[in-house]
Order: sequence, then structure tokens, then C-alpha cells
Amino acid sequence: MRFLLYSLVDVLSAAVVAVPLVWLFQRFRGERGWTRYVLSGLFVLYLCEMFDVVGIPAAQYIRWEPNISLIPFSDETHWLGVQRVLNTVMFAPFGFLLPVLWRGCRKWSVTTLAGFLLSLTIEILQMFCFRATDVDDLLMNTLGALLGYFLAWIFFHKKWAREPAPGTFNVSDSLSLTVSILIPLLTIVLVRTPISDCIYRLPLFD
Repeated sequence: MRFLLYSLVDVLSAAVVAVPLVWLFQRFRGERGWTRYVLSGLFVLYLCEMFDVVGIPAAQYIRWEPNISLIPFSDETHWLGVQRVLNTVMFAPFGFLLPVLWRGCRKWSVTTLAGFLLSLTIEILQMFCFRATDVDDLLMNTLGALLGYFLAWIFFHKKWAREPAPGTFNVSDSLSLTVSILIPLLTIVLVRTPISDCIYRLPLFD
């Protein structure tokens, strides 16, 4: 229970900074509306949680400690392990929210590529902490993003069909998505620990 409390504090310490920054960025771009603010807030909160769970280190703990596995499904005799299922589930919200928030992501190939690139970024960053960089994680995370996309399609494809075609995923969409990911990532690295350390000094944690 105490571990869950500390994990919640870490995530909220990053999210309390990341969410307003993403909202300000959206307002600057003219992306307004309460629905979008709520969904983008959930997206940023989800990313903060995911970056914390996968072990993205705070700036002061960054170390070059690569532990790399490049052979798919080499550590177990059965290809479908619990960890692989969890990796798939972890990326499903990413694949679900992308086409909901960005019309340019309403193509399965775009969302799947975005999931692959985000997972690749995480695996590279894990070379700088105690976590292992594993090709299995990359594959299952990408699969999770694809499954999340199809779940969103099941729920919203009729609504999407009544709207103008999404067109290509352009530079503007790419910038918006990239910034919406980079802000929570940077707050996890730079802001999470200083804020959470202040919270841990409160009497509640004595």
C-alpha cells in the first residue's frame, strides 16, 4: 500500500506540471474545448504513469547501464508470458487516445508507427538506468498500440465516418503529438523528484 502511495505521488508530481503546460500549448495553437482538454489531460496523466512505471530515471540518476536483448522471445519457451501481456495492455490506451485526439491518427498505420517510435524511445532511454532494453517489449508495445487503435475504431468509426476525411498526418499534427509526449517525459526527468521529495517531507509520510 505504501508503495502505491509513493508511486501515486511520483506520477502526480509530474502531472501537476505537465498537464497545464500541454493545455497552454494547445491554447496557443487554438486547440480549445472542454472535451479536448479533458482527453488531453488524461493522455498526459497516462503518459506520466507509463514513464514512471517503465523506469524513466530522474536527471540525477541517469547512468549508462545498457542491458540489451535483441533476440525476440528468447527468454521463455512460451511466447505469451505475463510480462508481454502487460506490455501490450500498457500501450493500448496510447493507441486508443491518439485517433481520438488527432484526426491524422485515424489510420491504423499512423497510430501503430507512433506506438513503435514511442516504445523505441523508451527502450533507448532504459539504457541509461537499471532497466533492460528488450526487443520483446518493443514488439508487444507496438502491438498494444495497434489493438488500442482498433478498440477506438470499434467505438468511434461511425462518428468518424460522418466527419471530413482525416487526410494525411501533417507537420502540424506531428508537432502537436510530439510536444504532448515530450512535456510529460521531461517533467518525469526534471520535475518529478524535486516535487515529490518536498511532498515526502510532509507529516503524512513520517
